Amino acid sequence: MAAQHKHIYEPGISTDLIYQLLALPIAGSVLHIGAHPDDEDVGLISYFVRKYGVRAVYWSANRGEGGQNRIGPYSDEALGVYRTWESLEARAVDGGECLFGPFYDFGYSKNGEESLAKWGRENVVREIVRAIRIIQPQVVIARWRGEAGDFHGQHQAVGEATYEAFESAGNPNRFIELKQQGLAAWQPLKLYHSTDNSGGDLTAGGAANLTGGFNSAYERDGFVRINTGEFDPISGGTYQERAWLAYNKYQTQAMGIAPNPGDFYYYFQLHKSLAAAEQKEQSLFDGIDITLTGLADHPGGGSVFLRDSLSRVTSLTTRALEEFRADDPMGASNLLLEALSLLRKTSTELSSQDMDDEARLAILYFLSGKMRDYERVIASCLGFKLEILGDHSRIIPGERMRVTTRLWNNRETDIDQVRFKANLPDGWTAKPVATEEGTRETATTLIRDFEFTVAETADLSCPYWLLNPRETYLYPWPKGEPSSRPFGLPPVGVNCEISFGSHLLTLREPVVCREAFPGGFRELPLAVIPPISLQPKSSCEFRQVRDKQQCLELQVVARNNAGHAVEGILELEVPKSWNVEPGKINLSLPASGGTETVRHTVGIPAGTPAGRYYLRYTIRYGNRDYAVVVNPVRMGTPGLPGPADESTCIKEEYIIKQSRVMINLLDVTFVEGLRYAYVKGAKEEVPEALAPLGIDFHIIGDEEMGYIDLSEFNAVVIGPNAYLVREELRKYSSRFLEYIQQGGTLIVQFQGYRYQTPGFTPYPFSYNQPHDRVTHEEAPITILDPQHVLFRLPNAVSVNDFDHWIRERGLYFFGKHDKRYHTLLSCCDPGEEAKPGGFVECQYGKGTFVYTGYSFFRQLPAGIEGAFRLFANILALPEARILERVDFLKKISLFSLLTDKQLDSVARILSERWEEDGTYICRQGDSGDELYIVYLGQIEVLKESNDSEKRIYLAQPGDCLGEMGILADVPRTASLRTLGDVQLLVIKGTHFLSLLRQNPDISIQVIKLLVNRLASSTG
Repeated sequence: MAAQHKHIYEPGISTDLIYQLLALPIAGSVLHIGAHPDDEDVGLISYFVRKYGVRAVYWSANRGEGGQNRIGPYSDEALGVYRTWESLEARAVDGGECLFGPFYDFGYSKNGEESLAKWGRENVVREIVRAIRIIQPQVVIARWRGEAGDFHGQHQAVGEATYEAFESAGNPNRFIELKQQGLAAWQPLKLYHSTDNSGGDLTAGGAANLTGGFNSAYERDGFVRINTGEFDPISGGTYQERAWLAYNKYQTQAMGIAPNPGDFYYYFQLHKSLAAAEQKEQSLFDGIDITLTGLADHPGGGSVFLRDSLSRVTSLTTRALEEFRADDPMGASNLLLEALSLLRKTSTELSSQDMDDEARLAILYFLSGKMRDYERVIASCLGFKLEILGDHSRIIPGERMRVTTRLWNNRETDIDQVRFKANLPDGWTAKPVATEEGTRETATTLIRDFEFTVAETADLSCPYWLLNPRETYLYPWPKGEPSSRPFGLPPVGVNCEISFGSHLLTLREPVVCREAFPGGFRELPLAVIPPISLQPKSSCEFRQVRDKQQCLELQVVARNNAGHAVEGILELEVPKSWNVEPGKINLSLPASGGTETVRHTVGIPAGTPAGRYYLRYTIRYGNRDYAVVVNPVRMGTPGLPGPADESTCIKEEYIIKQSRVMINLLDVTFVEGLRYAYVKGAKEEVPEALAPLGIDFHIIGDEEMGYIDLSEFNAVVIGPNAYLVREELRKYSSRFLEYIQQGGTLIVQFQGYRYQTPGFTPYPFSYNQPHDRVTHEEAPITILDPQHVLFRLPNAVSVNDFDHWIRERGLYFFGKHDKRYHTLLSCCDPGEEAKPGGFVECQYGKGTFVYTGYSFFRQLPAGIEGAFRLFANILALPEARILERVDFLKKISLFSLLTDKQLDSVARILSERWEEDGTYICRQGDSGDELYIVYLGQIEVLKESNDSEKRIYLAQPGDCLGEMGILADVPRTASLRTLGDVQLLVIKGTHFLSLLRQNPDISIQVIKLLVNRLASSTG
């Protein structure tokens, strides 16, 4: 086709218009199905759109909310909005379109079963069927196969569901609700799989094709090769070069690929075909008529009427392409107008034809879209352009705005009549401006001014999938449009009907605000925002259950979003029996951007049970209550410094949420009086979640990492991935190990592979490859040592405390590890072996080391009570360990006469040692000043006699050995050798003597005990 119409590729003609012209007589379309934005086979869309003129659409199950963001602060739902923009920008480059499913990207999962369980298998199948019926493709290309080789569980889920969706899309009895929404059944003719052409396994599903090489393994029946490295004479480059430019739009994912010319191959494996084609296919469209006339056979069932009508449309369009000239498009325009008229007639007469009703509905749906395509191309050829410009981009309910409608008639086509009609939601009004300025006309422009009035009950602007709170893994989806679309339609627009001769064209555009700013310009669609938004200082507050009344201090910022001063009555709604001061407050806010911070004191009644309680802010403005937070998401102009704001953004959406505070009352106990430090790692909010409960962390900055006195703190907590992102922490890691040795407690949350480096942990360990993780948040938990102090003090922790966790159990569990580590919890995903390395501790010197891969960084900010209870026990470990040792010392005769206070002093100078079987702790005749207490295991006491050793005693847990050594430097009277692995508590003589000097009363008791012992041994 390109060779036949090379004369149309002239300077000054938009290449987009040329591609649109070539696509008019084409009915073919391809639907590419993936799980995340940027999953697509990169060159596929550009190739099919630019070479064949077919419609190519990429459907993503989610918007990538759970992914990374390398360029900005947005995460979760806001990141989903931003990545939707990136997808649209990518498709603008490669010529394709994008659709999305309603599924929340909850992060990594290991298998499709987990993802399908969370999303709902029927939901996933239905939404792929919806996409098929919207796009009406002849060819479906599944990016994933639904197999383990797809790597990500979400990939597997989408791949698996695609099979059923392909079979169900053409069944009118499946998903009746879609037909009720205007989507008739549509059966694609072929289903292909992407293949891994980067040298991987044939069945692996594979990573993105980055090499594009010739692959002899796929040069056989059942596979189709396309070369996206072919030269495109319209753009002046290859299809793959354009595709890489599109892929680079995924900036939040740090995509960056330099386009290169040359051959680039993709291979697709045929899964099922309903079309007659050669066994060795040369094209994905073999056996399929992708022109308009092909509709007569599929789904038209061989309709003679449809074939004849669409053949004439195709003929007229082909002639128009031949007649097209850059300097005189009228010849082409007239032919295209005839084709459009014929399409309209065909659509009207189709209802009287003998045809299957489902096929008729599907064809009518297709023709309605194709007629809009013709209108757009004809308007461009005739030089028509419609602009609808508002005087600002943000408006509040009840306000008025001036809108200028401007029809450009750049080629001065003779027009008989122009009619402007506003598309307005219920309650909005539009009236012409009744002044001479309200209507202006020149040879090339027709201008009409209107005054729009926003309904006082107007819906606030928000991406349609975020209008209501989502279910855990599923966004609420409208019934019908705009479901699956990137965004919903703008709130208001204008239709322009142009009559000339016997022809009628309708142009449609939304209201936008066009304005310049230093560094660029923008066109923002109109957004309806509340006159006053209410932003609580915190959306979630944590408090402990108390048997007395608690007072809670809350703050909210009221912000004026209008262009003038506003007044309102603010109120904080609280549960019954709670009280709040002050009550209703009259607010007066200055012009746009004015704010006022309001403080409330909330009284929580004594004995209020654990649970979640919601407090709601409302403000009365006019006759309407507003109770929303407005969170803008903005994209800036590349090259401008700093984050985008309301003055410099080029894209903007508002996430509207309820203005409320969740009060989370927790049945949890913390040990008071302990001092903590925290080393922040990757983005997380653990210190912030614990602060309201009285846990005050000193945040250790890089500048003080090398000199801060860690001994001031009872425990130091290391944040997630801190060893990866904090160079100073790696540099001074030995200081933290020394801190443990001297009696401190170090609590390390999950760390990446680099943490395996020797010198970061007390004893060696390694992760498995890939690392052990448990993605099922409901995976059963086994407490391996229920009597361990971590599960007893100060909260009694059971497996029930792992109920209602979110997202996952944990990640980066220890794989192989030194046996001095003590594993405390075990869990696993379905079908896998138990993974005990997610929660381990060990004694190191006088102190304690804890590593937890369990995702407290997610659970605590989410208010999961059981996670608070377990983390409170971890934080209490310095004190709990002392209490545990005190209880142990009470059972030892040497310390049996000491008081609890005295035993506490002794417990704090104990250090721990772990020795392997057969190790000599000391030998007879050696000098030494250490007292050994057997904590676990057995020790042989050996005496030398006639060049041999004889066991004279077998020490058990609780036995003391070497008492005299801590009081005087005397030779050992016997050798000590471990029998099996042994855990010892050790008191150095210097530490013990220092303790005695500070506590003379202890000296008296110990001397009495030693004298009694000596007397009994010599009596």
